[in-house]
Amino acid sequence: MSKKRKRKKEKRSTANTARKRAEQHKAGFEMTSLELPEGTNLFKLKSDKAVRLDILPYRVGKGNPWADEGELHYERTYFVHKGIGADNNSYICLRKTLGKKCPVCEFRAKLTNNPDADENLIKSLAPSERQLFNVIDTRDKDKGVQLWSMAWWLFGKALDARIRNEDEDDNYGDFSQLENGFTLKLGIEENHFAGRAFYAVDSIDFKSREDYDEDILEEVYCLDELLRITPYDELKKILLQTEEDENEDEEDEKKSRSKKSKSKKKGKRQEEEDNEDEDFEDENEDEDFEDEEDENEDEEEVNEDFEDEEDFEDEEEDEEEPPKKSKKKKGATKKKTTKKSSSSRRKKKQ
Repeated sequence: MSKKRKRKKEKRSTANTARKRAEQHKAGFEMTSLELPEGTNLFKLKSDKAVRLDILPYRVGKGNPWADEGELHYERTYFVHKGIGADNNSYICLRKTLGKKCPVCEFRAKLTNNPDADENLIKSLAPSERQLFNVIDTRDKDKGVQLWSMAWWLFGKALDARIRNEDEDDNYGDFSQLENGFTLKLGIEENHFAGRAFYAVDSIDFKSREDYDEDILEEVYCLDELLRITPYDELKKILLQTEEDENEDEEDEKKSRSKKSKSKKKGKRQEEEDNEDEDFEDENEDEDFEDEEDENEDEEEVNEDFEDEEDFEDEEEDEEEPPKKSKKKKGATKKKTTKKSSSSRRKKKQ
C-alpha cells in the first residue's frame, strides 16, 4: 500500500471516530440502552418555547408490544433501569420490555422483601417507561427525520390523555398517518430537579398538515431495531460490580470500626489503671495523715507504720523491677527495719 493511500485511509478512520465521539457527546450520555446508526440526529427539547412536530409512522419489527410485525405504528415503548454499574448507565429492562428474566428486577425484588433495605435504592432501581419516535421538526426541516427519546410521563402521558378524551369527529388518533395526519403543537414547561432544568410537555394542540408521500417510510428508523439489549449474564455482572464495591467498602468500614473499638478499650483500661493508682495514692495520703495524728502514740506503733511504708515502697519497686531483684531488696529492707526497731527498744530500757 502506497503512503498516499495509507494517509487517505487514516484520514477516513479519524473522521469516523471523530463523528462518533461528537454524536455521543452531543447526546449527553453513553448509548447503553439504544443502538443508533451513524449520523442519527437526535431531537431534544432545549427551552420552554412551543415546538411543532410531525410524528411519522414506521413499519414495525419484532417485539413491539402495541403493534404486530409489519404494521405501521408511531412509537416504540421500552423500559430502562437507570444508575446501573460503576458508570451509572441506563440499561433496557429485560422483564418489562421483552418479558424475560431481568437481574435488576430480581435484585430489586429481594430488596423489597428485606425490611432493612434502603427505600431510596429500591425506588431508584424501578424500571422507567420511555418512548421512541420518528419526528420532523417543522421549523428545522433541513435536519430531516430525527429520533426522539422521551420519558412517557413527560410527553406520552399527555398524548394518551388527549387521544383517550377525543370527540368522535376529532380523529386525533390519526395524527401520525401519512394522509390526513396532524402536526402536534407542544406547549413546553420548564422544571428543575437537583439543580438541573428539564422540560415537559404540558399542552398538545392538533394542527392539520400536508400529506407525506410513502417514500418517507424509507427514511424513518425501525424503532424496534434500535433497542440495545444487554444479555442477562452481562447485565448481572455490571449490576454486581457495584454491589461488590459496596461490600468491600463495608468490610473496610467494619475493620476500621474494629480498630477504633480496640483502641477505645485499650484507652479505657489505661484510664481505669490510672484511676486505681490515683485511689491508691489517695489512700496513702490518708495513711500519712493518720500517721501524723498518731505521733503521740508509743514508738512501737510508729515503727510498725514505718515498716508498712517501706513495704509499700517495695511493692512499688516490684512493679518496675524483675521479681528476683525485688525479693532481695525486700529482704534487705526488712533486716534493716528490724535492727532499727531493736535499737529503739534498747534505748527505751535504758
